[in-house]
Amino acid sequence: MFYIFSDGTVQKQQKIAYPPKNGTDIIAMFHEEQWEEIAPKYNIQYMPLREVSKYAYYECLDGFDFICINTIDYQNLYGGQRRVLFYLIKNCYFIFSDEPTKWIKIIENIIQTLGEKNTIHRVLAEFMAKLIANDMTVFDDLEKEIVELEQALITTQKRDCVKEIISLRKKLMILKKYHEQILDILECLSENENNIFDENTMKYFDRMQKKTERYYQNILNLRESVTQVRESYQAQVDINLNYTMKIFTVITTIFLPLTLIVGWYGMNFDMPEYNWHHSYAMVIGLSLGVVVAGVAFFKKKGWF
Repeated sequence: MFYIFSDGTVQKQQKIAYPPKNGTDIIAMFHEEQWEEIAPKYNIQYMPLREVSKYAYYECLDGFDFICINTIDYQNLYGGQRRVLFYLIKNCYFIFSDEPTKWIKIIENIIQTLGEKNTIHRVLAEFMAKLIANDMTVFDDLEKEIVELEQALITTQKRDCVKEIISLRKKLMILKKYHEQILDILECLSENENNIFDENTMKYFDRMQKKTERYYQNILNLRESVTQVRESYQAQVDINLNYTMKIFTVITTIFLPLTLIVGWYGMNFDMPEYNWHHSYAMVIGLSLGVVVAGVAFFKKKGWF
């Protein structure tokens, strides 16, 4: 699909004559599988896509810029990354993706929103901005999830939050890597070695880079918050473990004298108490007295 920019108007066409006429700019959107077919038709320097890294990729060659961005689905961060390719020359921007329908809708929405301000530079800048458009919503949701998890731990409403902590760390890791690649791409675009972009577009890229840096810092702050929650959880686990060990210690200490009594009267000696009529009751009373004294002592000390 081609979008032809001429004299402040935008036309949508399936095919065009190439190269375009003077004063005409073009944005084209294709499926990634059409790369090999489209390249020779429109004088695109062909390179096998299988050689393009699965990470962010930028290459500035003689007369064109080649960019690969792996986008994420903010609604499903675990859904994997989808590659978007940009082949940029002075007056023509070619975009390739395995989800062309999705990006065509975005391009058409941008064109409709800009109205008379439409230029291929502005549309590309807005297109790049869409890549991080949902950041604040995601950040708010993650921050709310972290606060609720921390509150549940403090109020002991939740005993085990390992899965939640791991899930949060995975989401933030995905967002961190994604914003790192966006920052790398924007840094390369700001050099504008082929003079593809005008001055206003460069200013827009600069503002977008600063915004992305703020978002990236926000991700780092959220990661720090998750780390604090993990430390709080570990501290809570340690407290519970210490309390359990304290209870066992108290029980062991209370019944230790009883073990001594059992050992004492279990010896094979003829003791005077054996011939006493009340010796059995005496041992029972002594044992109960030791237990009651132990319980009273530890209760007074506040051990339970």
